[in-house]
Amino acid sequence: MSSHELISAIPFAILGLGALGVLLLGVLPGKNNQQLPYMGTIVVLLATMLSVASLFGHSANIENFVVIDHFTLVAFELFAAGGLATILLAKNHPALNKHVAEEFYALILIAVLGTFIFASASNLLAAFLGMETIAIPMFALIAWNPQRKGAIEGGLKYAVTATVAAAFFMFGIALIYFGAGTIVISEIPKALTSANAMPMVALIGFMLLFVGICFELALAPFHSWLADTLQASPAPVMAFIGSIAKIAMLTFVIHFVIQIEPIWDQISFVLWGFVLFSIVFGNLLAFRQTNIKRILAYSSVAHFGYALMALTSVIPNSSASLSEAVHATAYYGLSYAVMNLVAFAVIAMLNKHNPTGELKGYRGLGRRYPLAGVAMAIAVLSLAGVPPTAGFFAKFFLFASVLGNGYLGMVVLAALASAVSVFYYLRILLAFFAKEEYHHHNQSANVESVEFGSTVVISVGAFATIALGIFAQAVLTYMF
Repeated sequence: MSSHELISAIPFAILGLGALGVLLLGVLPGKNNQQLPYMGTIVVLLATMLSVASLFGHSANIENFVVIDHFTLVAFELFAAGGLATILLAKNHPALNKHVAEEFYALILIAVLGTFIFASASNLLAAFLGMETIAIPMFALIAWNPQRKGAIEGGLKYAVTATVAAAFFMFGIALIYFGAGTIVISEIPKALTSANAMPMVALIGFMLLFVGICFELALAPFHSWLADTLQASPAPVMAFIGSIAKIAMLTFVIHFVIQIEPIWDQISFVLWGFVLFSIVFGNLLAFRQTNIKRILAYSSVAHFGYALMALTSVIPNSSASLSEAVHATAYYGLSYAVMNLVAFAVIAMLNKHNPTGELKGYRGLGRRYPLAGVAMAIAVLSLAGVPPTAGFFAKFFLFASVLGNGYLGMVVLAALASAVSVFYYLRILLAFFAKEEYHHHNQSANVESVEFGSTVVISVGAFATIALGIFAQAVLTYMF
């Protein structure tokens, strides 16, 4: 490995060694030694963000394992920031308080390392390794503090789903290797033109690979695990799964499409059914829910259907069409991660008042806690696609790309589904800003609700949701 590649690997090293260091900090003697792992984790994540920032303008392909480019580095910053937000939300979260230890912080760092590997993978085995490096810490984090209601059940459901997804993904890799003779993603198109290639075997492999991806993204009909898992998870962990882990998968899909561009139009049809079902059923299922966690879970199914819509509608042999679709999808992923993180941060902040997440339990809380109320309003309006938020421009770029490729019917369907989403997002706002029917809080609750970590995450996230919308074109240009 050259010195150039070693420099590019520094962020990975910081996260891996940082996780080990945080574990060691937790065993130091002292009554309040849990403060050290907390501060150490923040330092590791900030150091990671600084090291990533120093690599901008720098590109590398490390041993045909991971590839570093500008878009990858932007994704790295998002993932590290998401890990930092998770740590801040977890510090005093009621469902985790007094149970957050050095193991929790180390698992978050390992999961962030997994997002780095997964998003930058140039090799299918690297992608599998990254996917599992995210999934395995999530088993423990979902079931953290097993005395919580539903903790073990949620962890088991995620474990089963992740195992099934990994099996499909690995079988897909095996068949692609058997059919093409390589697992280096960028070499697959050329390999399939050789005399010894077996394109039909490779196509079956791609199908299985996509099924694994759809399981992880919770696209219909592989979506049923998501609502139960998110409902059982502590809100900070829910934020990481729903906003960071899934965007890491989407980033891998974007890189995958770019690297197999010559044959993408021959295999993209496999995703059409998943996209259509996700857009329709995701919105219809969210419409029926009365729990905010389940609403956001099922709306996530629809949102990732939108996100993949542009990639599946690319015009064959058109680099311009693919480039526009990739840009639109990447901006959609960034916007979704930020606005969804804000919504989950508000849920975490108000957990002590409504641990179940039922909409009726939020009645009037937006009035009592203006920061949470305004931030939730911004997040929900952005998720619904209301201007001038990031969500509006994300859908605008996406729909424009699909329409430019000649898929008018798909755009009409997606627009109608988006209109349905306005109704269930509106129910969240009505609950938050309704007048309270009875007085069920005390003065101390008001003081406790203003917690530093949640306040920082909510404030920065809400501001970013607006800024990403106002400066949408500049952000889109900068990402690539």
